[in-house]
Amino acid sequence: MIGIFILLIIAMLLVAKFCKKTLKIILSILIILATLYCVILSIDINRVESFKEPIFNISWYEETGLIEYNGLGYKTIVKYGYNDNNEKKITSIEMYMFDKFIAGSVE
Repeated sequence: MIGIFILLIIAMLLVAKFCKKTLKIILSILIILATLYCVILSIDINRVESFKEPIFNISWYEETGLIEYNGLGYKTIVKYGYNDNNEKKITSIEMYMFDKFIAGSVE
């Protein structure tokens, strides 16, 4: 993820130096949007790996013991169980992008 941020910064510097005004504005907006997407994705990946529910997702599908969250181009599946005191707790979290596993945690 750090490499992506470095590439985005280099792209911004090249756009600022070599492009004309209208192209510079358009490319700058695209680079800023890509940077924001990477920040959102890295925050959710960090939360999934820390065994917490993602922030930037919408609860899309709920079933007994399972909730599927959809984000911008990725989805997170959270499986729940119950402990000895009959309290609901997370047993596993998996994050997928384009149906490929990218992050997860299992208790």
